[in-house]
Amino acid sequence: MRNSLTLRLIATSFVWVASALAVAALLLVLLFRGYIEKRFEDSLQGHMEELVAASSITAEGVFQMNWRPTDPRFNRPHSGWYWEVRQSDVTATRSDSLWRDNLPVTEPAEVVIPDLQQLTGPADEPLMALVQKITYPQSKRPLLFMVAGPVSDIEQDVRAFSIQVAITLFVLGLGLWLAVWFQVRFGLRPLQTLKQSLADIRQGKAERLPQSFPEEVQPVVSELNAMLDHNASLLHRARTHAANLAHALKNPLTVIRNESRDMEVQKNRIIRQQTDTMAASMDRYLSQARIAATAGVLGARADVGIIIKDLVFSMKQLYRERSIEFSCAIPDDCWFRGEAEDLEEMLGNLIDNACKWACSKVDITALYTSEHLTFIVEDDGNGVPETLRDEVIQRGRRLDESVPGSGLGLDIVRDIAELYRGSLELEQSSVGGVRASLVLPSA
Repeated sequence: MRNSLTLRLIATSFVWVASALAVAALLLVLLFRGYIEKRFEDSLQGHMEELVAASSITAEGVFQMNWRPTDPRFNRPHSGWYWEVRQSDVTATRSDSLWRDNLPVTEPAEVVIPDLQQLTGPADEPLMALVQKITYPQSKRPLLFMVAGPVSDIEQDVRAFSIQVAITLFVLGLGLWLAVWFQVRFGLRPLQTLKQSLADIRQGKAERLPQSFPEEVQPVVSELNAMLDHNASLLHRARTHAANLAHALKNPLTVIRNESRDMEVQKNRIIRQQTDTMAASMDRYLSQARIAATAGVLGARADVGIIIKDLVFSMKQLYRERSIEFSCAIPDDCWFRGEAEDLEEMLGNLIDNACKWACSKVDITALYTSEHLTFIVEDDGNGVPETLRDEVIQRGRRLDESVPGSGLGLDIVRDIAELYRGSLELEQSSVGGVRASLVLPSA
């Protein structure tokens, strides 16, 4: 089961609505059954009154019927509606519907008070009978009046009503469930807005959450905005300290380099090599520290097209005497989820490396999806043997010492890419040189 507030609220509401409607249906059916049974008893009572009114005792004490009950159901054989009059356990008269049968009733002990009984009729159908014992002044022996009707009439009415109630409440329940669904979706819409706003911040489309949330959600929004402001403050402070440290170390290194010029050649060369190594290592580790603090920071977003355009312009100026041809294939509206400085450093190292080894051409391609950016930088140089491709990425490793450089470029690119959960791979290019594939998160 999904851990969803919407699903929880809708499922809970569905259970409560279904339970409430089921209880309502049960109560309605019970109330209707009570009403039908009361109406059935009233009908039996009406027939009983008519039967008693139609009966009389002559002066000689003989029972007689002045007229027969008018309900035609009493005339249809085994219709389920019957009446009978007995005197001293002998049937004085009966309805035509009884034919020659008798109603198996129990004679009540009390006189005058009607007695309602359940019995089985001539056709083995369940009946409800009203039995009343009446003693006339002209007769010493009481008369037993009986009127019976089929229980199936009650069941049919209750069944028909139950079906109507079920259909009505089902439609009502469906309407209520849809109303609950819309209510929950509408009520939880601010959470969806909050989710989208956080996504916009992560993608760099916004810096803070809007202040237009309901009062129940606004405290959370305010806390998140405060956290974002605090994070931005810490990030700015970390960058400032890193820049100050770099400045504090580079100046003494520059002084050491300058002072080493007055030394003998051998010592000068050793000092300059060591200071160059120190400067390169310092740049590398300060860059890693800065990237580790900024990679994945909410709101970091860089335009790929602008960065590549600027880098290509710089490389054309730097390698102007070699007349290298640059080919760029960059999609429109292509964004990197990270700091622009980091992307400049990674692509700058790859393009610079390609320019150093290219004969006349460097191709730059960017492939953009909703999750990843893939940069492909190719040159038409001599390439790198497959057995040495992993080696050239290692820190300080150079295959040709005659080419300027510290050997840290590809290692720095790989380190920065891994901090962004990306990757760097070297392959054989289709145009002869190296094909560097850099995968990074997109925004």
